[in-house]
Amino acid sequence: MNKTLRLIHTMLKMQYSMAGKSTGEKLGYLFLLLFLVPFAFIFISLMNSIVATLYQQLAPTGNENALLGLLFVGITFILFFVSLSSILSSFYFAEDIEGFIPYPFHPYQLLAGKAAAPFISLYLTSGVLMVPILTLFGIHSGASFIYYLYAFILFIIFPVVPFTVVAIILMFFMRYANIAKNKDRTKVFAGLLSFVFIIGFNIIIRLNQDPGQTAEGAAALIQEQNGLLDLITGMVPTAYFSTMALNYARELSGLLFLLLMLAISTGAVLLFLLAGQKLYFKGILGLTAGSRKTFDPHKVTRKIKHQPVVAAMIKKELRIIFRTPTFFMQCVVQSLFAPVFLIVILLFESSSSSFSMLGTMLGQFQGKTSLLLLFVFSLFILGVNPASYSSISRDGRNWPANLYLPVHPEAVIFSKAATAWLINLLSILLLAIIGIAVLNMPPGLFALWVGLTLLASWFTSLVGTALDLNQPKLHWTDEQEVFKSRLISLFALLIEMGAFGFIVIIIWNIDAVEGLWMTALLLALLLAGAIAISHVVLKRLIRTHYHNTI
Repeated sequence: MNKTLRLIHTMLKMQYSMAGKSTGEKLGYLFLLLFLVPFAFIFISLMNSIVATLYQQLAPTGNENALLGLLFVGITFILFFVSLSSILSSFYFAEDIEGFIPYPFHPYQLLAGKAAAPFISLYLTSGVLMVPILTLFGIHSGASFIYYLYAFILFIIFPVVPFTVVAIILMFFMRYANIAKNKDRTKVFAGLLSFVFIIGFNIIIRLNQDPGQTAEGAAALIQEQNGLLDLITGMVPTAYFSTMALNYARELSGLLFLLLMLAISTGAVLLFLLAGQKLYFKGILGLTAGSRKTFDPHKVTRKIKHQPVVAAMIKKELRIIFRTPTFFMQCVVQSLFAPVFLIVILLFESSSSSFSMLGTMLGQFQGKTSLLLLFVFSLFILGVNPASYSSISRDGRNWPANLYLPVHPEAVIFSKAATAWLINLLSILLLAIIGIAVLNMPPGLFALWVGLTLLASWFTSLVGTALDLNQPKLHWTDEQEVFKSRLISLFALLIEMGAFGFIVIIIWNIDAVEGLWMTALLLALLLAGAIAISHVVLKRLIRTHYHNTI
């Protein structure tokens, strides 16, 4: 046990230690904390109004505990999704795995150490919703001290079951998948697993849903005490047990439900360690084994051909992203998730005519209003571009190789920005499919919206690349460090929100600008100005930072 705890402590220090961080990075964390304080008050105020409203509506029928059930069910699926990517990256695709194998550790000990960092991310993820909602529910229900004690215990143990279930499934898959022979393909498939899981679950639910029967059943269950809770938590037993433990906190039955959750969590941990002891090392050895294929010089010769430098650099960047599971998950899957999820909701929505009406309404709005609304909507769906703010950091310790290549620095950097733009293009194409095929948008409005969104995407690609070039993270041992424990995504979000918000507010408040084409022209000119400024800033950073980044 002592050896396991030391291993966990060592791995956590490697992941979260402040040693070696610059004063600017430390001040950045302080700035982040100060920045989050006002947003925390706004978020808690919003949650309070939602909890208060739902509690008042459900309390008369004795179904107020459905609020807790909904919380635990939602957290379960969020934890499933977060666990898939974090387990793959930490357990199998981190660069430090091979360094730990020669040490005298049992597989379960190494597994426990590798699980520590993902578990912290799970607590941070679940804490955003669980802590405020459980606290607010206790306040509105006049809960006793026992309720808060049980809530704290459940907060600690609730992520255990989703995490261990996902980990055991992935360990089994990684043990028996033929990784050594098809390493790259297996990595990509594993990275897509979480994406397919969430989307597939949503499709299954919608295909098996009859709106009429669902409404009638829900109406009947609402009349029964705990009826709505049974409906919500029917597929997630741990959510039901946790809800009942809090609902009957003052009674013996509440303690029994809590003990049941403790027993389930303990059993899940033991099963996780047992599965790790049997499967983990075999999965890692399969991952690191080499291929038996012999080197074929003729095949290499056929693939070597003359092509433009920028095109070759873009191909290299795309191959690195698509063949590295963590980069693939963060840069591609994360950016595609919102558009694909939106398409699934629209395509499997029973009342498809309502979306056609939505497209018609967009055509009936003033051209200025409809275009600005669509522009803001697309920016919200696309969010920040992870492929851009990881452009330089993805090279890691291989970055100095760029300094010796006979390639102009601007070609290297702008090819990275173009790669980020191309990845974002996939999401924009999906949004375009929604606009033309589902919403039946007017052709003129559709063309202008897509064109302006492409311009905005190039601006975000330049901003992210400039930020990463200004302060890259090259000395990482795990690809997740390129995206986590950094403030760069927050800075990118602030710059993009500030720039786009400023542009939209200006156009919205200029009364002289009316009509679709006039609005589009002014919006395009302002975006072109922002892009020009970004080009100038990025070129200056290339001159000052490119050869000094080591």
